[in-house]
Amino acid sequence: MSRLRAYAVLSLALLGLTACASTSETYPSRTATEQLLVARAADRAVEGLTLPIPMGSKVFVDDAFFRAENAPYAVSAIRSALSESGYALAPSKGDADAVLELRAGALSLEQMRRVFGVPEMRVPINDSFNVVSIPELSVYSRRDRVGVAEFSGFLYEPKTGAPLGAVVPMTGEFRIRSHKLLMIVAWGQQSIDPGERDPGDSWREF
Repeated sequence: MSRLRAYAVLSLALLGLTACASTSETYPSRTATEQLLVARAADRAVEGLTLPIPMGSKVFVDDAFFRAENAPYAVSAIRSALSESGYALAPSKGDADAVLELRAGALSLEQMRRVFGVPEMRVPINDSFNVVSIPELSVYSRRDRVGVAEFSGFLYEPKTGAPLGAVVPMTGEFRIRSHKLLMIVAWGQQSIDPGERDPGDSWREF
């Protein structure tokens, strides 16, 4: 009996030593790479943005109808582009010389994959539509992930509602291309690393 008790105590001790802890992680709807693709596309779409009104005019950016994932980033990029072009940002419609009402045509991702070989497939195996997955068997494959942004808008006078002009669609794309050889060797994936900057290089004066 004493030996059984000793074995029981030893077993409990081993269980205690082998116990482990786990942590939970959150998974957003888009990966960091996907978010960067959309953000860079939005930045490119608004490069050189100008409005059909005099420079220095006060502009209120109305994003009430701008509905898209990552919309806050895109709206901020538009505001930044207007500021760089020499327009003043008005805090409200009443303080503005013109209101720019925005709408989003696209703010999302496209993906295209080319495979030289047999692509991954799902094949039905019976009348009940049960499927079996066949893995990719390729010599070479290429994957393109593209962030796509398209915005447009129109201007009007805030007090009377009179039209002042329209902004033609602003479009931008940002692409990451990666390659894979013999399903093992991969290259071409963009990496984002923190850079080293000299003092003052992280900002510029308008």
